[in-house]
Amino acid sequence: MKKVLCVCAKGQNRNYYLANYLRDKGYWTRRGGVEEGANPPITKSDVGWADVIVIVRERLVPLVKDKFDIRDKKLVVINVTDSKRLVPKKYQELSFRELNEKWTYPWLRKAINKHLPL
Repeated sequence: MKKVLCVCAKGQNRNYYLANYLRDKGYWTRRGGVEEGANPPITKSDVGWADVIVIVRERLVPLVKDKFDIRDKKLVVINVTDSKRLVPKKYQELSFRELNEKWTYPWLRKAINKHLPL
């Protein structure tokens, strides 16, 4: 069974959802954030454990590469935002929970499904 590390900025939303989604598909998962103040932050141990690292935004790739040696890891970048200022206008007035249900989580599933099996 593949071990997948799911990485987002702060470690609180997209990586949590994605780790649970992939766990339901039979993968072993860990999760965390890469930006300052992430909770939980990804660690050297997490990176060493993982066969595959899934990063939810392209802008986070340099941060991960600056902090960790990931040369021997399969890297999947899916580029899904949960920022209200970056989603289509019709979603910007939704609550954060509604935004996740109607935008973020469906796009996470669609984006990662293109890469399955990992």
